Amino acid sequence: MIRSVRFWASLAISAVFIGLFLRATHPVAIKNAMVGANYWYLLPAFGVLLCAISARCVRWSVLMRPVAPLSPLRLLPYAIIGYMANNLLPARAGEVVRAYVLGDREDVSKLGTFGTIAVERLFDGCILVLMLLIAGSYVGFNDNKLRIIALASTVFFLAALVAFYILTLSEARAKRVVHRLVAFLPARFEHRAEGIAEALVLSVRSVHDARSLVLVLIFSTAAWTIEAGAYAVVGLGFHLGVGFPNYVLLLAAANLAIIIPTFFGGTGPFEWAAKLTLVGAGVSNSVAGAYAIIAHALVLVPTTILGLILLWSFGVSFRRMTGMKAEAPEVVVP
Repeated sequence: MIRSVRFWASLAISAVFIGLFLRATHPVAIKNAMVGANYWYLLPAFGVLLCAISARCVRWSVLMRPVAPLSPLRLLPYAIIGYMANNLLPARAGEVVRAYVLGDREDVSKLGTFGTIAVERLFDGCILVLMLLIAGSYVGFNDNKLRIIALASTVFFLAALVAFYILTLSEARAKRVVHRLVAFLPARFEHRAEGIAEALVLSVRSVHDARSLVLVLIFSTAAWTIEAGAYAVVGLGFHLGVGFPNYVLLLAAANLAIIIPTFFGGTGPFEWAAKLTLVGAGVSNSVAGAYAIIAHALVLVPTTILGLILLWSFGVSFRRMTGMKAEAPEVVVP
């Protein structure tokens, strides 16, 4: 893994944003702000975060219907393993790990599963952009950098959404596009090309059903709103004195910032964007910095520990997990 260009690129990007995060704020001041916080609020905040993860599992079960009928409870361990892998591996490799572990244990199409995860990420980005624009218009974009995040993410996800529906609206067109993409795979996968195309098209077209689309939108919005609630609970421990719309703006800006391939679950861009949002709301640099570190730790640490425990209980080694991207794709079309 350490020989990978993406590893070093992700590490470099994280380092740059950590430098930006620490600029104008002395680490000692951040440490002092941490000492004055009430960490008992982390317990209920983690409970709220689990509710957000559960809502995402309900959404995932809706997207998985064309691939395999799996309940949200059954999908929960794989979702947590995906979070853990994203936290420990660069460039959001956890999405691949999640698809592979689920495919191995549930005997379903790994590529079909990965297709549902790609649709998840598309709708996550669109919902976050919408939340960013609504919250920003309500409390104000108090920094030009937030406006840049809003503009760049709006253009990116709007283009991605339009392209997605243009390419997948027609099943025949979607198959032609996927067949062209599959042609770039190594020759040893040629005999699986048809199955690969079928699995991917089946999964990415899941939101063309009106009922599924509505459910995905509802649970995507619910999950991110609940997660903003977790950040608000952590904020009580730091006595930030900002309203819920500020936490929504923080949530959207910080999570859109970590779309950039980084290391350790977006460490660097998340803290930078969260601090930027709070300072714009009138919170001091040191308190905003301390809050950003602890809020991100709430998202990273428990899911990483739980994910490693679940991975161990499934009999999958961490070394095997880091090599999953290189394994040959298997296709199981139900």
